[in-house]
Amino acid sequence: MRRTLLPFAFLLAQSAVAQPHDPLHPPNTFRQADNPHYWKNDPPYPGYWQQDVHYVMNVRLDEVDNLATGTVRLTYWNNSPDTLREAFFHLYANAAKSGSYMADLYGREAPEGAKRGTEVTSMTVDGQELVRETDNTVMRVQLHKPIPPGGSTVFNYTFTTYWGGMGRMKLFKAWGHKHFDATQWYPRIGVYDRKFGWDTQQHLGHEFYGDFGTFDLNLDMPNDMVVEATGWLQNPGEVLPPDLRRKLDIANFKDKPWNEAPSVITPYEPGVRKVWRFHAENVHDVAWTADPTYRIGEAEWNGVKCIAVAQEPHASKWQNAADYAAQCIRAHSLNIGMYAYPKMVVADARDGMEYPMLTLDSGNEPNYRSLFMHEIAHNWFYGMVGSNETYRAFLDEGFTQFIETIGIEDEDGDTLVQEPAATAYERRFTQPSLARDRLAYNSFQSAAVRDELPPINTHSDEFSRLPTGYRMVYYKTAVMLFNLQYVLGDSLMLNAMRHYFHQWKFKHPYAEDFRQSIMDYTKVDLNWFFDQWIETGKQLDYAIKGVKRRNADAGQRIHLRRIGDMQMPIDMAVTANDGRQYNFHIPNNWYVKRTDATVLPRWIGFDEVQRDYFAQVDIPSGIADVRLDTTYRLGDANWLNNSLRFPFTSTFDSHIRNWPDRRTYEGFVRPDIWYNGFDGAKVGVHFNGGYLRYKHQIHFSAWLNTGFGQSLPGGVVNTAYDPFSFNFRYRNGTGRLLNGSSVTVAAKLLDGLEQYEGGFNWNIPFSGTSLYTNAKFMIRRDSTDLLYLIQPDQWEPGALNSTLTTGVLH
Repeated sequence: MRRTLLPFAFLLAQSAVAQPHDPLHPPNTFRQADNPHYWKNDPPYPGYWQQDVHYVMNVRLDEVDNLATGTVRLTYWNNSPDTLREAFFHLYANAAKSGSYMADLYGREAPEGAKRGTEVTSMTVDGQELVRETDNTVMRVQLHKPIPPGGSTVFNYTFTTYWGGMGRMKLFKAWGHKHFDATQWYPRIGVYDRKFGWDTQQHLGHEFYGDFGTFDLNLDMPNDMVVEATGWLQNPGEVLPPDLRRKLDIANFKDKPWNEAPSVITPYEPGVRKVWRFHAENVHDVAWTADPTYRIGEAEWNGVKCIAVAQEPHASKWQNAADYAAQCIRAHSLNIGMYAYPKMVVADARDGMEYPMLTLDSGNEPNYRSLFMHEIAHNWFYGMVGSNETYRAFLDEGFTQFIETIGIEDEDGDTLVQEPAATAYERRFTQPSLARDRLAYNSFQSAAVRDELPPINTHSDEFSRLPTGYRMVYYKTAVMLFNLQYVLGDSLMLNAMRHYFHQWKFKHPYAEDFRQSIMDYTKVDLNWFFDQWIETGKQLDYAIKGVKRRNADAGQRIHLRRIGDMQMPIDMAVTANDGRQYNFHIPNNWYVKRTDATVLPRWIGFDEVQRDYFAQVDIPSGIADVRLDTTYRLGDANWLNNSLRFPFTSTFDSHIRNWPDRRTYEGFVRPDIWYNGFDGAKVGVHFNGGYLRYKHQIHFSAWLNTGFGQSLPGGVVNTAYDPFSFNFRYRNGTGRLLNGSSVTVAAKLLDGLEQYEGGFNWNIPFSGTSLYTNAKFMIRRDSTDLLYLIQPDQWEPGALNSTLTTGVLH
């Protein structure tokens, strides 16, 4: 009997191996030699390894008690050179429990008695229950039988996960219906990798890390639910038969008023269920969303099925959602590398989060465009390039922010498409937003000018201790990549990013792998660049200090100074008096990018080394202006000193708040009319200006006092009022000297009071505490100045009143 069965078993095994790779349907073909995305078929370097997983998940949603129960069969392959005697699982939802590490960090305790988190009720290998130890969001299990190198094991476990408290695992009611998002919702085995061994990082609210493999997900759902998830739907004929699909089509609701209550297409019947079956390969996570009011739109690009699911009350403004999702897939595929999955879902889920093949979104057309572009971009950096984003989030969020920005520019142009303002006045004075400024540079510039840029090679959960919070993971990284483009040239940089993507897709790179990949491709030593941008919080600030022999017909000498400690090559444009432009490039090392500009001698300088540089040029008609980087990619903290001419714009002060312009000092002017009983009607002008609402902030008002309508006690008329009045205040951030500090000087002649003051303020970072000191001098020079007062006996004419105030606010 044994001799008969062995050849038969061998034939079965050979048949299984010969099964063509099919990522859309079972069985699992992830580990096969014909899977172009399996890491063994295309390792990034010799000797590289990572682990493989296959989850088979049977899950039931309890829509009454708001919980999911599941059984999981997890096959785990140990491709490492190590013998594994224990394993670790992540229970992300436990971060929402009382007493969790996240609750301690952010002070968000769960209500007493709240059911939250994930409970593992059983876990076995070969029928034997494993000893488990749970520490909040991490569970360790002791293996009865170690997994040797090249070996595998099968974990069988059951679990229950409760909705509540987790910001991303949403449950909300809308128009009488429950909406469920299941994210970070199941016990997920930790990554065992070449850098750390087991990933045992607690979940504190930021980012995730998982192994690639296959997920078979079977969802037992109430009969009225419309469901989308990671993976290819296996049984559309059962759960979305053609007649139901036609009724759910989003086009049926194109004229439905926004937020009008939804219709009922499938009435809810307690106890009546549907099982939705999904299969996904080459992914490291699975998520799903369910809502009875979802309506479905579809589009396609290059064979990728793009699906929009929108709540019916929002369907009228989600008509192009699937089409725009397809545009996002196209933009990122052409810029970075082809999308490898069969579908992409954009879901109307009051969120902004990414999962393989699925994004949870919000908003409406056109405001959701940048959100779609960002969350879909995550399927390149997070989805296909599976870095340890918990450890270093810039490899995920920052790279995504960069390709979101260039994707928006490719699809919509350099200006964001936005919903028009509500009134004609707002539309007149609302400035259009440049995509690159809004999506990358504005927040970066705000931190840079304050000298508050953090090192981005920082753990995702440690940014809460920095003044800029988590924002710089996105924006400093995006600007860093634009500056890498500035250093290398556009085509070389983008080709290098494509090389990194192709080398590391479906694998687990770290920061050092990214650096090496870029340098290997470009053959350029960029350690100086990555060291300062990734590892430090240094400021980049170059300045044009002046020109000697400016109007000579030759032999001009341009003085540049590096004020910040960072270094970069310099692109410089000189405008001649005759209007012609001359372009120059100043390398900062031996590498010179491809350029049509005149290359000047290199400027070797960093920190205190060689802060000044003198560029010798010959401009026949003399120099009208000198500007640094006319593309505005340079991550310079202060563009006010980047040109010979001071950049200044002045517009009407409409009181419509727009984003500040990083390229110029902005001034705003408006008429100002005031009145008091002695001066009468006061007619004047008000000016306020500043740079990025931080540097050189000026508020100045001046009035001519007419005496018209004067109203003094007894009806008398007195023409001894001040002929004019003014109020001046200047404030400047001094964060370069002391982080969080500013100085103020002020003067005014107003309502008979002459006043002068100066002060210093320090907002101590992360303390909620401010220290301040202020000196003030006041005088009313003669008795006519007392006529402005209701109680003139409280002042003595000609007496100087001086105060010095120092205090602490907390």
